Amino acid sequence: MTVPGFIMINLLVGATVAFGARVQIRTLQRPVFYNRYFGALMMLELPLLVPAGIYFNGFYPDWSWMYLIDTRWLPIGINIMVVATYPIAGVMGYLVGYFSARAKSDWVTLMFMVFLVMGIVGFFVVGGDQFGSLGTYEQYHRNVGLEKLWNTSLLPSIVLTWCGVGICWVYMIYRFAREGRLASPNHN
Repeated sequence: MTVPGFIMINLLVGATVAFGARVQIRTLQRPVFYNRYFGALMMLELPLLVPAGIYFNGFYPDWSWMYLIDTRWLPIGINIMVVATYPIAGVMGYLVGYFSARAKSDWVTLMFMVFLVMGIVGFFVVGGDQFGSLGTYEQYHRNVGLEKLWNTSLLPSIVLTWCGVGICWVYMIYRFAREGRLASPNHN
């Protein structure tokens, strides 16, 4: 996944985890970063999403930066800081969901997630040319020698990464939402 796409998806991951656990978060007596829901988010971010970001940024740097930057001249420290933004974005999304759950304003998290999904869809529509082509910065800007994404080894990497992350992500949200339903006073 590209750098801007990874940041938006991590924001969405954090917000959905907090939204899934909103019933439990309302009654938590522990601080925001000392609960199992935040721990679960970090267990999704650190062993799965951060290595995926490192892989895409390391092996497909020009594509990862959407051909906006000539990565040959990019210091390694910039790439390290960008990969560090992935879990930070997840935490920021989680904080939106956490504090709106504490305030009993679920609509804030819902609207945040709706705008993120719209942003991700818009990102794919507007950046479809950059996302669908694989090559170097020079190849892209000279429009020569580019390969289509579906003809490269990058596509299976993307599919496998998002299948694995998606399964873990959906299961986590399902578990937290189910736990919240069972713990609610209206449960029969």
